[in-house]
Amino acid sequence: MKYLLYASRLAFICNLFFLVCFIIQRTHDFINQPDLTAIVIILGWMVAPFLNMAVNFWYAGVLVSKSSFRLPLWLAFTNLFLVLIQLYIYFILPS
Repeated sequence: MKYLLYASRLAFICNLFFLVCFIIQRTHDFINQPDLTAIVIILGWMVAPFLNMAVNFWYAGVLVSKSSFRLPLWLAFTNLFLVLIQLYIYFILPS
C-alpha cells in the first residue's frame, strides 16, 4: 500500500496545481515565468483529473476488497472532493 500513499500524495499535489490553474483562468496570469506556467498547466489541467480518478478508483478497489491500508483520511477525502469539483468543471460547467 506504499504505492497508494505515493499516488495519493502525487494526486494531491496535482490537484493543488489544478486549483491554481482554475484561479489563473478566472483572473489574470500571476505567474511571470512561462516555463513554470507551462508546468502548472500541464500538471493541473491534464494530469490531475486522470491521476485523481485513478487514485479514487484504487481507493474503491481497496474498500471493496476490504483490505486495510494506512492512509490519512484527510488526503482521501480531499482527493474525492477535488475529483467531484473536476467533474463539475469539465463536464457540467461548459454546457
